[in-house]
Amino acid sequence: MRRLLIAFGGVLTAALALGQSPWARPTHGGYVQLGYHTIPTYSSLFGKAGEDLPLVRYVTEQTLQLYAEYGFSRRTTAVVSVPFRMHQRGARTPELPLFIQPTDPGDLAALGNVSLAVRHQFLSGPLALGASLRLDLPSSASLPRAGMRTGFDAFTAQPSISAGQGFGKVYWLAYSGLAFRTNNYNHYLNLGAEGGVSVGSFWFIVFADAVLPFENDARPLNPTSTLTGLYENNQGWLSPGLKAIWQVAPQWGIVVSGAGALWAQYVPKSPGLSAAVFFRWE
Repeated sequence: MRRLLIAFGGVLTAALALGQSPWARPTHGGYVQLGYHTIPTYSSLFGKAGEDLPLVRYVTEQTLQLYAEYGFSRRTTAVVSVPFRMHQRGARTPELPLFIQPTDPGDLAALGNVSLAVRHQFLSGPLALGASLRLDLPSSASLPRAGMRTGFDAFTAQPSISAGQGFGKVYWLAYSGLAFRTNNYNHYLNLGAEGGVSVGSFWFIVFADAVLPFENDARPLNPTSTLTGLYENNQGWLSPGLKAIWQVAPQWGIVVSGAGALWAQYVPKSPGLSAAVFFRWE
C-alpha cells in the first residue's frame, strides 16, 4: 500500500501538490508531472462580503506546469514546481460597458512563481507524519494597464505539517501550513485534506483546500488588478474538488481534476480544471 500511496500521493493540482503529502519518495526514486490548468473565461470575482465584483473585460487563465519530486534519502524528498502562465484579457463585458479608466486588453505569457520545497517523513508506521518547507520565488512579469501579472511580486515561505494513512485501497491525508509573504502582502493559513479509493487501475479522490489570509499588512488593493483578479493581495478561498487518476502502466498515468469554491474573495468566479501526465520511477 505504501508504494501505491507514493505513486499517487504526488499527483495533485498545482494548488495542492507542493509538499503536502506526508509520504517520502524512496531513495533515488522520482516523479515528474506535466500538467495543464485553466480557469475558463470569467467576467466577475468573488467579493469579500459575498457580493459579485464585475469585471470590465473577460479574462482567461491558462497554465502549463512542470512538477517534480526526487528522493534524496529514505525519508527526505526534494520538490520543484515551474509554472508558465498564459493570461488573456479580451472583449468588454456587458456588466460595465461605460467604465472609462484605462483598462487595456492584452495577452501575457511568462513564468509564474517557481516553487522549491523539501519534505521529510518523520513517522512511517500506521500513521504517516511529515513536514515540509516551501519557498515561492517572486514573479515580476506584468502588463499594468491591463491589470495582468503572472504571479506575486514577493517571496513566500510556507512551513507545513501533514499526516495520512493507507488502508489497502483507501487512503486519506490532511495538512496545515502557515505562509509568510514579503512585499507587504498578507500572510495566510493553508489547510486541506483529501481521501481516495482505488477501483481497478483508477483512483477516485475528493479533496478540499483552504487559504485564509491574515490582514496583517497595509498593501492596498490595486484598482486595476482587481479588474482581473490576477494575484491580488488578500485572496482567499475554501475550495472542494474531485480528481480521477488512471494508472495506464506501472510507471505512468493520467490525472484530471476540477475544483470550485464554497467561499472565496478576490478570485475568479469560475471553476478550475486540470489535466496532467505523470511518470515515476523507484
